[in-house]
Amino acid sequence: MKMKTGNIARRSTDYEMLGLKKTNKPEVWEDGLRTTGEKGTFEWWYFDAHLDDGSTVVILFHTKSMTKADKPLTPYIIVTIDKKDGSNITKAYEYDKEKFFASKDSCDVIIDGNYFRGNLKEYEIYFKDEDLELTAKIHRTSESWRPGTATDLFDSKGEKYFAWVVAVPKGEAEITYTYKGEKTQAKGSCYHDHNWGTISLAEVLNHWYWGRVDIGPYNVIANQSKYNNEYGNSVLKVINISKNGKIVADNEDYLTVYRSIPLLDKEFKKDISDDLVFMYDDPNDEYRYELYLFREKTIQAADLLENAVGGKGLKYGLAKIFTGFDGAYYRFLGKAELKVYKGNTLIEEFDSKTAVWELMYLGKPFE
Repeated sequence: MKMKTGNIARRSTDYEMLGLKKTNKPEVWEDGLRTTGEKGTFEWWYFDAHLDDGSTVVILFHTKSMTKADKPLTPYIIVTIDKKDGSNITKAYEYDKEKFFASKDSCDVIIDGNYFRGNLKEYEIYFKDEDLELTAKIHRTSESWRPGTATDLFDSKGEKYFAWVVAVPKGEAEITYTYKGEKTQAKGSCYHDHNWGTISLAEVLNHWYWGRVDIGPYNVIANQSKYNNEYGNSVLKVINISKNGKIVADNEDYLTVYRSIPLLDKEFKKDISDDLVFMYDDPNDEYRYELYLFREKTIQAADLLENAVGGKGLKYGLAKIFTGFDGAYYRFLGKAELKVYKGNTLIEEFDSKTAVWELMYLGKPFE
């Protein structure tokens, strides 16, 4: 398939056009509503937490499901709790557009009484249905960040884009939830980011690997995105390394990503690399960083079309025939290692046995 004329995935460098200060620190309004919610747009606010009871919590508030950018405003919430014993609680709902409100001045999103609100430093999330009531309180401990302008472009005019701001690269979370009458309280490390755009990711993205790791005094956010043939098979990378809450490295120009030979997943027929290596080497910095991720098990594997249409029935079959969409989402658990060098001397080394990262697959394997 030929590449669309003038279309290639690249990162915008035009701060003025986007109304941004030329810094890697976002302002409070940047975590507010950035789209209209109309057809051709999407937006979501994401939160995850790794808790001291061994569980993980993931919460997303959407203007619409990520596979429905071409649809009008259809508010959507998904809450997932994965417990240490392997049990899972998942809640996913679409709401009427009249139930949606979001401020442009700050993160203040309300969907049918559920809310996600904050000011880059402190946040609170609330969700309730017939058998789950959850409150998450968040305190940021690492500087808010965006990679440059945070905007990836997919046409020559800058009208098609995907944007990403990391409001809470690392934070402390207190989560309380009651599920079917049983109350749970736990604390842990957390993360919150905000994504929006004007083009369906299913149209441009082949796949991405994304993860965040708390390891020693460091917090690392690392990503590699591969876009599809029509956008030049572009590969964009992101890295954010913080130490004791302060950013020490974040220039993707100095990042190299290596992956082990991918193997085909039998269930969803996607290729997966078990091991990832992110090497950061800035010639102007005396320090060099190496992050290793080793997959030990898959804790979530989901058919994105099945999730979008609500099950594998006639609607699922028709959607697959007419759209050709065959997306899958994976979440992995494994070991992380971080090595820090000064010159050629290893000066710090840390490891974690509870690293979690994801693979979002929207294109064809081995493309």
